[in-house]
Amino acid sequence: MALVGGPGREVDRRLGVRGEHAQNLAGSQLRHAPSRQGQRKRTGEPACVQDRHNPIMGSETPRLAVLLATGELERLYSGLSLLVSTAGDGIPCAGLAVFRSLALLLDDGLLQRSLDPSNTPSLTWAGRETFARSLVELRDTALELEGLALYACSASVETMGLATEDVDARLDGVRATPRFLREVAEARLVYV
Repeated sequence: MALVGGPGREVDRRLGVRGEHAQNLAGSQLRHAPSRQGQRKRTGEPACVQDRHNPIMGSETPRLAVLLATGELERLYSGLSLLVSTAGDGIPCAGLAVFRSLALLLDDGLLQRSLDPSNTPSLTWAGRETFARSLVELRDTALELEGLALYACSASVETMGLATEDVDARLDGVRATPRFLREVAEARLVYV
């Protein structure tokens, strides 16, 4: 390679390219057509696109999505706590409960189940009572919180023999997992 005029101006002589830095533009390239604003007809209003990004939360897409799949009460507590605290801060969230987590969310006897030492073996007696009350309160808060949408997995509802109407009455609806994942594609996803 030969250096031409200092660093940055190397020219490979084998290619037969010489003096390219001195080339000028053709006369037709220098002239631009005059601006023709106002000559085309434009729409009077922009197109109305509603709920384009995410039908789950309307115009606000969830920034956090949690897939609740655990049957362990302590892990369910952690997942619900994450959803409730994030939604409580005004950040839109969505959750999908599948199989064992769905059964726990819909369980009317969740307090008694949480008090059973076989279901929470790592907790003390005093801690178990506090945990049971807190878990039920977290579940109830998650179901009522404005910025949090909590759904049931459609495959779970079907295979567990649950009535869709009963699930719709307690949760925000039923979603297939692939659809849920598409709808929360821009959110941070946590698997519990």
